Amino acid sequence: MPSHENERMIRLPALQRFPTNPIVRPERIPYARAAGAFNAGAAIDHRTGSVVLLVRVFESDTERSSLALAVSSDGETVDEILDRPVLTREMPYEQWGVEDARITFLADEGRYAITYTGYSPDGPRVCLATTDDLLAPERYVRHGPRLAGENKNCVVFPERIDGRYAILHRPMPRAVLARADALEAEWPNDGPTVLGPRPGTWRSARVGAGAPPVRTRLGWLLPFHGATTIDEGNVYSMGWCVLDLERPERVRYVSDAPALTPEAPYEIEPGPIPQVDMANFRTGVRVVFPQGLVERGADYLVYYGAADVSVAGARVSKAALLDALDVAIARGEGGVPW
Repeated sequence: MPSHENERMIRLPALQRFPTNPIVRPERIPYARAAGAFNAGAAIDHRTGSVVLLVRVFESDTERSSLALAVSSDGETVDEILDRPVLTREMPYEQWGVEDARITFLADEGRYAITYTGYSPDGPRVCLATTDDLLAPERYVRHGPRLAGENKNCVVFPERIDGRYAILHRPMPRAVLARADALEAEWPNDGPTVLGPRPGTWRSARVGAGAPPVRTRLGWLLPFHGATTIDEGNVYSMGWCVLDLERPERVRYVSDAPALTPEAPYEIEPGPIPQVDMANFRTGVRVVFPQGLVERGADYLVYYGAADVSVAGARVSKAALLDALDVAIARGEGGVPW
């Protein structure tokens, strides 16, 4: 990295937490007694302009997860939560739960790609559903597991690159870029590593794609999560990454320090809570887990799971963030991808 004597490292503008946080709490789920309502995928409904969230619901009675649909007209306050799950445990690969959705709008195709984790005795699998109407659960079409073996944290890029779908997934503990000719066909597991853990940093144990990336003038803007080791507290935080538009395996920028880390009371849960193994969280559940990124007016809105209990959000000016990233990239700043 170049030396810039007498110059300060560029500090990216801070994400501002919503004053309405947490925007979804377990007690708001109408169809189940919930211990957690967290880890929400997010997208703009292209018909209404509302923000749609697919929220992971940990049901206390079944001790299994399903996905709830929540709608926000302003992005900060949830107006409605559907009175039934949109995806629940109907298929063998979902026997133990349906978790952690990410939503990509494929504008050229007029449909949404929803990746999620299907849990079963075969372990966690990356699964896919598609729909042309996010607000109509009866129009969701399952396509089953897409990647061989245990895997999580998968996002689909919103545009094909060189005629192929670009997909980030997480064979533990790193994020890998795969290419697929069709969403409905099985996706290849192989591909270049894009991000990985770095010992002694905020992502010392593992990383994973957060939300589907958005196109910017600098490249694909990707929020991602990093976690420390169990001995270090297993703290989950969020960082920014910028990938080259034409060659997304090329990382232009990656956060040296977290863009958002557990600090607010609702991001820290002393426990115990039934949806996590508390042996993995020796200092409490300290989690910021991004899964949604949408553009709303002049801002980016990030939606994240808070402490594996609720959904929260934060915003940042698009212009301010991209201008700061532009300068940082020109100076050769930013961390090492892996």
